[in-house]
Amino acid sequence: MIMLIKDYYTIENVLKQDDGIVRFDISLNADCPVYEGHFPGEPVSPGVCNIQMVKECAEQVAGKSLFLNNLQQCRLTTLVTPLAHPQVEVKILLEEKGEAYKLKATIGKNEDVYLDLKAELTEDTYKTN
Repeated sequence: MIMLIKDYYTIENVLKQDDGIVRFDISLNADCPVYEGHFPGEPVSPGVCNIQMVKECAEQVAGKSLFLNNLQQCRLTTLVTPLAHPQVEVKILLEEKGEAYKLKATIGKNEDVYLDLKAELTEDTYKTN
């Protein structure tokens, strides 16, 4: 399993809000090797890496390794770059529904939303270290 934390991003702070949303204050690492190919001199955060970052934050909320079963919605509304958006907020609402988790998440800053995601996750029983 590839984890992006520490190479692609760093969690600076975690805040549980009264509405059940957990907010992760994230710093994107412009020196991450992923930007060498995406794109040299003008780094753009790949959507798949942003989705993985959301999943890794959801795993921290759940306290276990999760598998993304169903990506129901993923809207990329703003191009995220580590130069223009070095700090972002990942907001996670994770609700346990039987053996699955319903996830609603955003990446953005303050009121601006760069990515809006809805998905279903289950416990990852195949995780290997």
